[in-house]
Amino acid sequence: MTINISDGIKYVGKNIKQFKPSVMTLVPLFANQLYKTIQKNVQKQGKEKALAMGLKISNFLMKLHIDARKKLFGEVLQGLGGNLKAFIVGGAALNPQIAENFANFGIQVRQGYGITECAPLISVVPLHEKNNPASCGKLMPGMQIYIDKEKATDTYGEIVVKGDNVMLGYFENPEETAKVLSPDGWFKTGDYGYIDDEGYIYITGRKKNVIVLQGGKNVFPEELEEYMEDISLIEEVVVVGDEDKETGAVSVVALVYPNAEECTKLGLVEEKDVYEHINEEIQKINKRLASYKHINRLELRAEPFEKTTSRKIKRHTIKK
Repeated sequence: MTINISDGIKYVGKNIKQFKPSVMTLVPLFANQLYKTIQKNVQKQGKEKALAMGLKISNFLMKLHIDARKKLFGEVLQGLGGNLKAFIVGGAALNPQIAENFANFGIQVRQGYGITECAPLISVVPLHEKNNPASCGKLMPGMQIYIDKEKATDTYGEIVVKGDNVMLGYFENPEETAKVLSPDGWFKTGDYGYIDDEGYIYITGRKKNVIVLQGGKNVFPEELEEYMEDISLIEEVVVVGDEDKETGAVSVVALVYPNAEECTKLGLVEEKDVYEHINEEIQKINKRLASYKHINRLELRAEPFEKTTSRKIKRHTIKK
């Protein structure tokens, strides 16, 4: 294969047309933004009804085992270079809706899981198998894995792996190495998850991000953020825990950077109106969740979150 490296975030669109990739690797946030760009272009051209009709026809034909997606959505596919068959995403939790959206156009979205200390890939959903968008895939060849549970009855625990791709240790830092790497090569990833009977790995959250409530319950911010990504008025969201210094009670807080374009569409100019609409959607989400997972408070931000070059939000820079 030929690997092409993008010139940078600003040039991704240009690079896609230039390289005409068959597979792209990126973070879920970027895949979601690409889909939003497609939607915007469709709206600008006034082709919403045509696209909706095309999707209905395509879904009907697929039930008859007739794949007409290249013909029906040729213009959309050309906008993505014309050869794109799959996205491999990682670095954050994948919203299954993103996978479904692109699958409608004939583009697979497969999730992978990696960490720098494992050079970096641990698992991926194979392209030749049926997609499992809720999972980050199956273990790569040559690796071993186990779930380190605090109690045998726990449904999840820390993901621990071993293989030739695992680092020898942190450079000139034996103390930090000893915290994560056993003498016989087992590496503690810092991620919580579980494995199903078919060998698919599922990540429930990052160990250092877990919000521990006063009663001992664990809340995974990533799970709540995934639910909130479906709210059109939200551009970016990070869920954090806010501890009351006097009582020790921990509140689950959603920090939200609103989607200005969507707010304008709905005529929401005042911040209080934006707050009310987003909060209403959050309460709908709360009704579907166990009470201890409820989002207790919403806070709006005027600026986007600081991100890495790969478009991952820098959680460590977020201050409450």
